[in-house]
Formats: sequence, structure tokens, C-alpha cells
Amino acid sequence: MAQADRTAAVLDALIVGGDSLIGRYLGSTLSRAGRPFRATSRRPQAGALPLDLAAPDFAAFDGLAFGCAYICAAVTDLRACERDPAAAARVNVEGTLDVMRMLAARGTELVFLSSSQVFDGETPLPDEDAPCRPKNAYGRQKLTLEAAIAREGLPAAVLRPTKVLAAEPVGMFRLWHEKLRQGEPAVAASDMTLAPLAAEEMARAAIALGDRRCRGIWHLSSADELSYAEAAALMAEACGFPPGLVRGEPVTEAQVPAIYRHRYSALEARKIAHELGLQIRPARAVLAELFAGFPAAAEAPPR
Repeated sequence: MAQADRTAAVLDALIVGGDSLIGRYLGSTLSRAGRPFRATSRRPQAGALPLDLAAPDFAAFDGLAFGCAYICAAVTDLRACERDPAAAARVNVEGTLDVMRMLAARGTELVFLSSSQVFDGETPLPDEDAPCRPKNAYGRQKLTLEAAIAREGLPAAVLRPTKVLAAEPVGMFRLWHEKLRQGEPAVAASDMTLAPLAAEEMARAAIALGDRRCRGIWHLSSADELSYAEAAALMAEACGFPPGLVRGEPVTEAQVPAIYRHRYSALEARKIAHELGLQIRPARAVLAELFAGFPAAAEAPPR
């Protein structure tokens, strides 16, 4: 280790990908606890360390050391990974591994955010020892990185989450909410499932793994799954929209190819519940808490 690294003041944490969904929640959770941290971004941002995983340059890290680093940055768009797997792998495998090696050499503990996409979704509640059979490029890239962590003995906990949702409508949930507030039908898949996690509980789990210097693979999931159509109906009910506006329909291969669909989305998460004392909640309980914070029909008039 270089002399500069040995004499550097050690900050509590580094968030690689601080402007990602989970990165933002990690930052707010650490801030509330009064814990000093830095975050990276590939976009120019005040206070952020510049880092593009497609072509990592570590000049900004000179003189810095961290107790733990949370590796959140990735190309997470499944279709983008499938269209250009080589470009996605430069970020999700090669660049990420370069960053983790650099940080490990400086004595940093690591928490790597993997994905439930390492499974094919055909087996209910797979645990951490279940065989991995990814159906898409993103899942294969995450599995490749997991294997490299084990092979190289990097000081890392590998956290495999299911679907992470924010306390405000994003993605498909934002689309449904916009449709409903305009009095239009919200069409949701009746044959696709999700096992939702609140981003805040995801952040707490990652921090706990880092604080305890955990190693190996860990699952985080709701206790069960439900269909996207059921989730949309729950959102309409919670926000006071007419339930009849939600329409469940099976998706076609053209709409969502089978490589992106899981029959079973939930993971067995008893290990993290037992070891870290985290509560594993039913999917409906997770969604009810999240949807309670979404704008209600009376607060969100059509534009």
C-alpha cells in the first residue's frame, strides 16, 4: 500500500454510484446517522468524486481511504445489457472489479449489490446456496462478478436484492400513477411477479453488512411475491383512485421477452433476518407502507 494511502484520514464510507436510487438512500441514511461519507458519480456533481466505471480513473481517490464502500453503480437496464452486452460488461464486470480491487488494496470493506436476476425465477424461494441460472445478460454479468469476488478473496459481502422501490412513484409505478390521476386505465401484467423491497430497508441492510464486516452471499427480499396487476390494484386503493381503472393483462413476448420474466420473484432471506435481525415482510405490507406516501387522488388532480 502506498504511503499516501497509509496516512490518509479514513472516512466512514464511500458510495460508488451515489446518484443511483439505492445510492441516494444510502447517503440519506448515513447522513441522518451523522456518518461522514463521499459518493461517486460519472456526471459532474458538486462534492462528488468523478468515476466512470466504463473507463475508471482513480486520480480523485489520491489521499482518500474509506472504512466501507457500497458498490451501487451499474448498467441496470436489462434491455440495454442485452442489446450491447460487451459495453454493459465493461461497467458491470470489468470497471466494477477494477474499483473493488483498488479499494480492497486500501483496506476497504466492500458491499457489492448483485441481483436476484442471477436466478431464472422457476424455483420458489431459492436460498443463497441454490444453483444460479441467469436468463439474461445482466444476470450473467452479476454472477460473473460474484465469482470473481470469491475467486480473488475480496473483502466483500454480496447482497442480492429483489425489486427495490422508492417512497415516491418511479418507473412503472409512476406510469400507473400518472394514468390513474388522469382518469385513464392503468394496464399491469397479470403474469409477471415482483417481490418488493423499500429502498430505505435496502440501505439499512447494506450498511449493517458493511458495519459487521460480513462476507459471502446474502439475500434480501419480501417474504413472498405478487403480480404487477395486484400491485397496481393496491396502489389505486391506497391512493384513492377508482379500482376499476386498473386492468390486468398477460404480457406478450414482444412486450416483455421471457428472459426478463420470473415466475417466482421472492428469495429465501432467513439468513439475513437471523444474522442481522432484519424483518422480512410480506409483499403486501411493503407496498402498503410505500403507497401510503404516494400522492393521493385528492392531492394529485389531473394536469
